[in-house]
Formats: sequence, structure tokens, C-alpha cells
Amino acid sequence: MLRFLSRLALIVVGCAMLAGPCFAHATLVGSDPAESSVVATSPGKVRLSFNEPVTPLALKFFDPDGRGTGVTASTLDNDLLVELPTIAAEGTYALSWRVASADGHPIGGTSLFSIGHPSHRSAPEATTARTSAITILIWLARIGVYLGWIGGIGGAFFLMVVAAGQHPALADRTITALLGLGSIAAALSFGLQGLDELGGNLTAIGSSAVWLAGLQSPYGETLGLGFVALLLAAIALRRPAGRLATGSATAALVAVAFALTLSGHASTAAPIWAARPALALHGIAATLWGGSLLPLLILVATRHERAGRSALRLSALLLPTVAVLVLSGLTLAFLQGVTVANLRGTDYGRLLSGKLMLVLVMLGLGALNRRILVPRAVFGDAIHLKRLSRVLAVDVCLLLAVLAVVAGWRFTPPPRSVAAAEAALRHRSMLHIHTAQGMAMVEIGSHGDLDIRLSDANGRLLIAREVRLSLANPAAGIEPLQRQATLVADGHWRVDGLTFPVGGAWTLRLSVLISDFDSLSLEGVLTVP
Repeated sequence: MLRFLSRLALIVVGCAMLAGPCFAHATLVGSDPAESSVVATSPGKVRLSFNEPVTPLALKFFDPDGRGTGVTASTLDNDLLVELPTIAAEGTYALSWRVASADGHPIGGTSLFSIGHPSHRSAPEATTARTSAITILIWLARIGVYLGWIGGIGGAFFLMVVAAGQHPALADRTITALLGLGSIAAALSFGLQGLDELGGNLTAIGSSAVWLAGLQSPYGETLGLGFVALLLAAIALRRPAGRLATGSATAALVAVAFALTLSGHASTAAPIWAARPALALHGIAATLWGGSLLPLLILVATRHERAGRSALRLSALLLPTVAVLVLSGLTLAFLQGVTVANLRGTDYGRLLSGKLMLVLVMLGLGALNRRILVPRAVFGDAIHLKRLSRVLAVDVCLLLAVLAVVAGWRFTPPPRSVAAAEAALRHRSMLHIHTAQGMAMVEIGSHGDLDIRLSDANGRLLIAREVRLSLANPAAGIEPLQRQATLVADGHWRVDGLTFPVGGAWTLRLSVLISDFDSLSLEGVLTVP
């Protein structure tokens, strides 16, 4: 059995290596015109910049009177270029947008800008957030899918391979019901995914566009291959014990492991050659372990003749399966940028902490079964069979809780995505001025401060006696703001308490006094979010 599982793991890793490019969860890092900025004339296009390539899903443009118009967009690298209709009136305009990240998760928002002057009554922001009802339904549907994959496919593998096809009719009916539940949940998930992508509400569930969007999404690919895995598991249950049933159950296990790598946060982590095999191995180990709990509980509770022997065979597989589960899980956590700090400081980390606590309890119960209850239950000891069934029942409940927690990750970007977005935002809030006389790196801080780092043309620290700053936004009609910078350290100056009335392109001029006879003037355009 161990040799069989080793070969199976190699197949899974090989399938998972068939991967595409990797990206983080998309985040808007800038726009042109900038958010809430005032421009003199119609820009013709709006450029939305993200930290990774995105796919446009739904776009609507609102005029100052709140009238909405559908617009089209094209993509260029990480930018979305939105073509605007002809604009005649001055006032505030709103672009409602919804795009799909590379990991398949949709994000949305509304960008505002004004032409000439802001409206007295701002253009309405279109509702792009998921309603609470759709969020709950997506979460419940994902739990149903996981029950079908882990409980149904893992259960079918246990019955046909570990238990050698000898099991009570109750086990067969229960696992078939889980496969059916997974199929129904997956079918509903296509529509719910489409609703989420297009930003619609439940009344639009009957629209063909909604279902087509769900089918064409990366999660749609996952669900499609998951359907194949559910079908293979059902075929295995319908066949008598033998090579065909074993092969079908094994193929279902491989298919669901590969399906997990087609979408989701973990499937897009870098390096891809480590992330997707680790995700596939994690999925197959979870399916083997978690899927065995309910059918084994049924065998033990009904005092089936194969109960003790099946429990013993599963117990022998527990140690290598858990080892794969833990090692692959640690690899994924590392690749997702999980640290001790963000275990408590982020929603993703809190969900991970909850999952880890539940899994640790399950591991403790598994160790109890392996060392005490299973060896004694093998000999038909009624007392220990009863105790084993109680522990397995608790394990099944804990597994349900784990699946509920894991389904919550659908709505929480991992730490690596948050860090990548923050880095992209910082990069867009920086200005590098390079001249033959000297250089300056200017960065907007999180509290309205402006950091200025000076160096000469060769990159060495530039020691200055005084630095004065001038900021202007001619497009918004804002005359230059004059400020005196404060010395922080050699080559490092700061301007505190700056307030930018509007975002957009600001002309920045630095007057650097080096000595009584030497000065330096630097100029550039700083993009203010």
C-alpha cells in the first residue's frame, strides 16, 4: 500500500507541474486620472493600474447626474484601458469596474474624477461589493464541494482500496450521497461564481451570461475537473472490488488533487514549481485522511467484519499521510508569506490559526486511535470498538469545522498578496529624479510626510545645508505649495504634515543648497494616489 501511494504521489506531483504563470491576488495600485482628481478636459480613457494582469468583467461609467453607460476596455501589461464616451458636461464622473485576478477571484471598485470642477452632487458609486446573501451562499457551496471531494472521493477510495470493497450498504449509500452533494454544490457554484464576477445580485442567477462567466473562470476549470473526479469515484462505487474499481478510485483522487491547482490563492504562489505540487500533495493527503473518517466510523459502528482490519490498514497509512500533509502545509504557508505576526494580524492568518488548532486536535485523536484503540479493536473488543466509534465521530465533526474554515479563505487575500500590493502602492508613490548634477528619491509616507533622499551623480550621499520643496497641480488649478524640509540624517530630509487636496500628477521642484556658492535644482512629476 505504501509503495502504491508513493507512485500515486509522483503522478500527482507530475500533473501539478503542468502549470502556467504565477501571480498574486490583484489589487488596484493607481489610476489615471488619479482618484478624486480634477482635470481640465475629458481624458478620453481611464487607465486602471493593478499589481498583476487582470481580466475585465463588468464596467459602467456614470455621469454627474447618475446616468450609467456600459463601456469597453482593453488590457496592456498590468493596466486596464477603459474607453470613455464623449463627455460634454463638467462635474464628477464615476467608473464602476470589476475584474478577475489571475487566481480566479474577482475584485471591484469605483474610481472618481472630475472635469473642470467637482459636482455639488457627486456621481453615485455603483454597488460592486458582494451582498451578504451571495457571500454566504458562495461559502456554503464551497463547503459542499469540499464535502464531495474529501468525504465522497476520499470515502470511495477508502471503501474500494483500503477496505478492499467489503463494506455495509450504509457506507455505500452515505458516500454516494456525499458525491451527489458535491455535484449539486459544484453545479450551483458555477452560477454563484458568475454572480460574483459580474457583481450581480441573486435575481440575476437565471441569466446565461452569469453561468457563462462562471464556466469560463479559473474556478470553473477547477469545478469541471472536480466533476470528472466525482464521476470516477461514483463509477468505482458501482463496480465490484477489483482493478477497475481501484483504478477508478485512484484516478478520482489524482483528478481532484490536480483540480485544486487550477485556481485559488495557493495555486498562484511563487515559485510555481513548488507551490502547485505542494498544493496537490496537501489535497491528496487531506482527502486520504479526511475521507476515511466517515466510512471507517460506519464500519466500526455497525461492527462490520472488516472494521478492525480496515482500521489497522488505515492506521499504518496515517504516519506517512500526516507527514505529507504537514510538510506540504508548511511549504504552502511559507510561500504565502505567513509569519507569526500575521497569524493574528490578518483575516487569512486568523483562519489559518483556527484550522491549525482543529487539525492538531485531530492529530491527537489520531495518535490515540493508532496506539491504543485500533490495536485492541482489531480483536473485536466491543468496549474499544465503541470508544473508537466515539472518537471517530468527534473526528468527523472536527473535519466539518476544518472545511468550514478553509472555505472562508475564498474571501481573504494571503499575506504575500497584501505585501505585493503594498509594495506596488509604495512604488507608485515614489519619484526618482536623476540629473547629471545629482539625484533625489522622493516617497510619500503613510502619514502625509514626504521623504527625500539626496545623492550625487555617482550615487554617493549628498550633504546639503538646506532643502526647499515646491508642489503644484496646474490641472486642478492649485498654485505651488512651498515647504521647508527638515534634516533627518546626512542625505535624508523630510517634510511633515503635507495635505494633498486632490490626487493626480503634481509637479515637484526641489531647491537644494549645498554651500554658499553651490546649489542644485531638481524637478519631476509625483503621482499622488
